[in-house]
Amino acid sequence: MAEGKLIVTRERIAHDLSAIGLQQGDVVFFHSSLKSLGWVEGGPDAVIGAFLDVVGADGLVVVPTLTFTFAEHARAHAFDPKETPSRVGAIADRLWRRPNAHRSAHPTHCVAAIGRRAAELVEGHERTSTFGKDGPYGRYVAWGAKILFLGVTNRSNTTLHAVEDWLDMPYLQTDQALVKGPEGRTRIVEVTKSPIGDRDFYSKGSKVERLLERSGIIRRGKVGAADSLWMPSQEMVDVVVKGIYQEPTLLLCDDEGCAFCSKYRQPTIDHIRNNRPQI
Repeated sequence: MAEGKLIVTRERIAHDLSAIGLQQGDVVFFHSSLKSLGWVEGGPDAVIGAFLDVVGADGLVVVPTLTFTFAEHARAHAFDPKETPSRVGAIADRLWRRPNAHRSAHPTHCVAAIGRRAAELVEGHERTSTFGKDGPYGRYVAWGAKILFLGVTNRSNTTLHAVEDWLDMPYLQTDQALVKGPEGRTRIVEVTKSPIGDRDFYSKGSKVERLLERSGIIRRGKVGAADSLWMPSQEMVDVVVKGIYQEPTLLLCDDEGCAFCSKYRQPTIDHIRNNRPQI
């Protein structure tokens, strides 16, 4: 145990999750930082167990399990949903390894889930665009998930990329990823609507963060030592889409020195104003 850190139990985490608004039967998609909680007795499994305790047998717990599998990435390796580590924290990396977990087969932006409808949630992800409405990201929003940030901020908000996908934003890219094929052989697959490039919401105090703060949909509280918050996914998507109709470049940065956002600023404005895509 690190000296001076708060000692946090599974029971304490479950109590705090309930106190900030998580309930029996909830679908929750959460981003997390284990160290932000304090010193957790039982480590990541205790955190996962606390979520499962709170949502119960009728609930569903979902995490992103993003990987380093882009073909041109310096640390790239071939994706296998039963082997490939997650790069988004110890809790997410532990959750997909649990025997009752289901993990989607998208090579770069897979998710993992435990609970009611977990297998249904992840089914077919490898056949959709990265954040397609007919895949896990669309399903958990349709099912009314709470999006929870456990010791992390809106900078981790993967669901914003789903909004970009559903609005068919012109700056989403087609890329290639490595996948472990039959007999362990590596093959290259195409990844569509990939979120390559910069975004304003990767920075603290972004435009969309300020918009969501003004909307009044954010619920805040402490879980262990971690400053945490959650938003209802459907309301969040509605607020962001309306914000993009008003300001098409809401999710892009305004820095003229940013080559990516500068390149796509006018095409994005034209796309939203001329097409007003619906989701």
